[in-house]
This record gives sequence, structure tokens and C-alpha cells, in this order.
Amino acid sequence: MKVIVTTPSFGKFHDDIKATLNKKGIELTYLIPYSRNRMIKEIGNADVLIVGLEQIDREIINCSNSLKLIAKHGVGTDNIDLKAAGGKGIIVANTPGTNNDAVADLAFGLMLSAARSIVAANNKVKDGEWTRFDGHSVWGKTLGIIGLGAIGKGVARRANGFSMEVLGYDITDKSPDEEALNINRVSFHELLSRSDYISLHVPLNKHTKGMIGKEQLKRMKETSILINTARGGLIDEEELYKALTNSSIQSCALDVFETEPVKDKKLLSLDSLTVTPHMAAYTVEAGYLTSQMIISNLYNLLEGNELKNIVNKSNNVSV
Repeated sequence: MKVIVTTPSFGKFHDDIKATLNKKGIELTYLIPYSRNRMIKEIGNADVLIVGLEQIDREIINCSNSLKLIAKHGVGTDNIDLKAAGGKGIIVANTPGTNNDAVADLAFGLMLSAARSIVAANNKVKDGEWTRFDGHSVWGKTLGIIGLGAIGKGVARRANGFSMEVLGYDITDKSPDEEALNINRVSFHELLSRSDYISLHVPLNKHTKGMIGKEQLKRMKETSILINTARGGLIDEEELYKALTNSSIQSCALDVFETEPVKDKKLLSLDSLTVTPHMAAYTVEAGYLTSQMIISNLYNLLEGNELKNIVNKSNNVSV
């Protein structure tokens, strides 16, 4: 079974991953650094594709002849053309739950960092300056969580430890554990206007793209801090730039961007913006669990067993 790997995260924390899988008859071909042209050449006789954030579109999928599985080393599959895969009978599976705590940790870490100007203070001290920074408290403040899936609830759990009032918004039905996590469901508009901190935890799709734009930023407090560890594109970056330069909101912390690596230098130039390079899911523990889940599915495919965590069952794929 030939497997193409485009993400360096796969097997990074598994000793001798190639040798281990070779013994099972699984041959790994790493396309790192990723090359679209090489992918188009290599995918023809591949059985499995293991991807990270690389765009796997219709053209690439149509170049495959024997592809059976596209395995996402992560959760979000917005970089994969699910319809094109389904049209060719290719299963797309992800790895839910493996990086929930990693993302929730970073979301809360970015909140603290933006509130207390930790990055700016660190840089000043290392530059030989001893400057006073008057930050904002997190303890006892109001946190608005948009998207109450596993990661959003993980952030709420952390917020409970800081005695925060937690507001939540989601289009899904309320779950029983929200009461235990002290999450108060409110409307989207109420969450924006009442929250001191707003953290995004929704997938990127046609309904959520640009969900934080000019009107939404206007509804926020001038002292509010916005955090996004979910997907670039949820926030209109041009409107965010205007809001930060006009001090319509206090600050923002982003782990994700519309274009990655970031090309908008004017946005990056703002002192009120804290950034990280789409690293929320990347911890040793999360990386191990994510790879292990994919390895289990490789074995399932090889042995003819049912595959797990299929995300395109409705697209006429054979399970």
C-alpha cells in the first residue's frame, strides 16, 4: 500500500515510523517540502494521502487512479474538496479529539498574553528596556465563546478556573454538559456586546466565512480582546486592521490567517496584534495521538476493516 505524506507532523513522535509501517506492507513517500507539481506526478498510483493544511483540490484528486483514503492530520477538512473525493469514491477521514486540549491551551494562553502584553514586555526587557505595562485582568471578566464543540468547551473549562462569566453561542442544540461548565447561551449579538474576551471555535465554511466583520467589530466593547485559533477567514482582516488602528477594540490574538504564511505586513505591524504561526494543535502529546489515529485507520484499510472518523459519508463513498 503506497501512502503519500505531505505533513511533517505525521509520525514525528513515533520511533522508526517508516520501518514499522514497512513491515506491515505500507510504503511511505514524504512530499516535504510540499510541491503541488510533484503531488500531481506522484498521486497517480497512491492508495492513501495523509495531509495537513495543504490544498487538496479537484485537480489533484482527479489525477489519482487508485486513491482510497485521504487522511487529515487534524480536524478541519476545509482544505480538501470533499465533493470531488466523494465523486471518485475516495474516503476522507479526520482525527477528532486528538488536539482539543492543545488548541484550548493556546487559546487561553493567547488571551492572557494579549491581556497582559506578555510578548511586548518580553521584547522590551530583552532589548535592555525596563518599561511599565498596564494590562487588563482576566480573572472575573466575561468570556464569549463562539462555537461550543469540544475545544470551545475546553476553553470554558479553563475559564472556570479564572472565575470568568462564560457566554456561549452555537447554532447546535444545547448539550447537557454546558450547565456543568457554567456556559450561559446567548444570542450572537449579545455575546459580542457583553464579552471582554471573545474566542472563536467554529469551522470555516460558507456560513462562517467573514463572520467577524465591520458590523460585528462595531458591536464589541472598546476594551474587548478577540482571539482566533480556529481558522483564518472567520475574521475579515481588512476590517480587523481598521478596528485595531481606530481603537474600536483593545487588541487581537491570531494563530490563523486568511493567507498562510501571512502576507499582510500592515496587519503584522500593529502593536495591538499578537500572532503565532498556526501552531495551536502542535504539541508532542497531540501530535502523537493524531498520528496514532491515522495509523489505526491505515491498518483498518489494509485489513479490510471499517474505517473510523469518515467525514464524507454523504458523498457516495464506499465504506
